[in-house]
Amino acid sequence: MNIARSLIVLFWLLMTGWLIRYEAFPRWFTATVPGYRALFKNGPLILDTWMRIELRGTPIGYSHTWVDSDVESPRAAYTLHNQTALNLKLMGQVQSVNVMSGATLDEGYALQKFYTVVSAGVYTTRIDGRKTGTDTFAVRIRTDSGERTVTLAVPDDLILYSPVTEMALAGLKPGESLSLRVLDPVTLAASDVRVEALRREKLQSGGREQEATVLKLVYQGLETLSWMDSAGRILRQETPFGWTMTLCSAKDAFAFNPDAAGADDLLTAMAAPCRGQVQNPRACRMLKIQMTGAQLGSQDLASPRQTVESRDDRRVGLTVRAQAVPSWADARGSAPEALRQFLVSSPALQSDHPDMIRRARAIVGAETNSWKAAQAIGDWVFRAIEKKTAVSLPSALDVLQRREGDCNEHTYLFTALARAAGLPARIHVGLVYSEMPGAPGAFYYHAWPSVYVGEWVELDPTLGQQTVDATHIAVAQGEIADQLKLLGLMGQVSVEIVAEQ
Repeated sequence: MNIARSLIVLFWLLMTGWLIRYEAFPRWFTATVPGYRALFKNGPLILDTWMRIELRGTPIGYSHTWVDSDVESPRAAYTLHNQTALNLKLMGQVQSVNVMSGATLDEGYALQKFYTVVSAGVYTTRIDGRKTGTDTFAVRIRTDSGERTVTLAVPDDLILYSPVTEMALAGLKPGESLSLRVLDPVTLAASDVRVEALRREKLQSGGREQEATVLKLVYQGLETLSWMDSAGRILRQETPFGWTMTLCSAKDAFAFNPDAAGADDLLTAMAAPCRGQVQNPRACRMLKIQMTGAQLGSQDLASPRQTVESRDDRRVGLTVRAQAVPSWADARGSAPEALRQFLVSSPALQSDHPDMIRRARAIVGAETNSWKAAQAIGDWVFRAIEKKTAVSLPSALDVLQRREGDCNEHTYLFTALARAAGLPARIHVGLVYSEMPGAPGAFYYHAWPSVYVGEWVELDPTLGQQTVDATHIAVAQGEIADQLKLLGLMGQVSVEIVAEQ
């Protein structure tokens, strides 16, 4: 059940290390001075800021952003950096997460290179982008299992790091707003961010009271609040799930307990609270619920297993049924052409890698029944992967080699193995009911796969289920870029049990 933790890493990259393209604020960004050129039009930016990161009042890490300049190197005149260190308590265990990211600009302030490195436990991902044409970049994605290169279109008016973008946001007055188009170099996907200036108020920061503008940022339905001073510095930032960031000195940034023993468990803190209790969740065949606080349309929730019974602005009535065992199955390898997209390899689902193909063949052997082959893969993944919490950017090949992880690792590996065996497979993300030691029952963010065997069948290799129970509530499908939709639920949604069978 580590999907929430992976999304938190990506959310942090949004706040401190994402490429942002300005499309709706011509007072600062015009066709003649786009991107970094507008930010640096009054001379090189001098920036060195520290932010303390807390979870429900307990320090759990820091973020440091700075700019280097080298006037003797025209193609690398300015380099922006961010380093973020987190110690997260996960199911009673502490895991360190380190994120490094940066961007290099030429003397004309045009983006030339960018990089992101995410390291947590045994998993490390490095992404490097280098300009190869007028607006194209070669992006190399490296993990311990190997590397891949993709080509990405990156217009010249892109910038990196929200501390730089604050220079533009500083001009917003209460009642004004702007829209940003963001491109994440990790997911290589673009989406919209909305920023609105709400009000002016005083805030205690750095031992004194300061006048600040309160900004609301909305991304994938997740709303965060920021307090910005007149110089464009973010003094404080708050999220709905108790995660806060506060401007501080370097000394204060390091003043946190590295073992994070006193911090709240992130998994529990991120869970959707539940009114009522599911008596036997893994055997639940039907569940009627009310979801409150979620801005989700019927198209997000409706599926063969899920029926939307009622819906208003922020409340959804839902009936969820357990996945039925298929009564028949196609021959393996006979999937229709329309499902080919669920057979292809991707940078994180390396189904065409020789190691993945060999393992898939070893698991399914000569089995021609697609459902029996899918069951064999699910059983093997459940037995082979050691159950460990992980904060990682998923890579099926890394999981095949490391043999440890949580729900994302199990799900990505199953999906890649199924595709390697000729079975269309896809990824679901959403909520699942569970009871953690010392905590009341709640709905935790979770990932699981489905496989096409003549019809789509959902299963859960993390929990060892050949078909999922009715407490699995699917919200989105796809890889990590599509999973960001869950951000809009975190800290905002709650569930009430109406009936169960």
